[in-house]
Amino acid sequence: MGPIKEILAEAQFQEELSTSSQAKLVVVDFTASWCGPCQTIAPFYEQLSRKYPNAVFLKVDVDKCQETAVSQRVSVMPTFHFYRNRVKVDSIQGADPQKLEEKILKYYDEGTGENDVGVAGHMVALVYL
Repeated sequence: MGPIKEILAEAQFQEELSTSSQAKLVVVDFTASWCGPCQTIAPFYEQLSRKYPNAVFLKVDVDKCQETAVSQRVSVMPTFHFYRNRVKVDSIQGADPQKLEEKILKYYDEGTGENDVGVAGHMVALVYL
């Protein structure tokens, strides 16, 4: 299946948001099997999940997981939501690969947990005893 986790129930969706590291970006693709644009952007979404390994990528089929689609107020497919610390920080509608990657880049480096010591954008040498 790769690095994208398929969400099958609202409880699983909430659990993924809760257990993801506070620093990690969570990207959610709300999709449907009958949605042509959803199928078109799916391979690109898969590539992004490999390109940005410090983010969590989820896929929600709105027909299989209607409760989550309703609770997140999704009415257009594809819709992408971006979460940090369980809070939705942004969203986009439509199959626009450039916009999708721009949003990921915007939020990806905000506290990935990898470089949270020192000054942002600078490497810090740590001494291990």
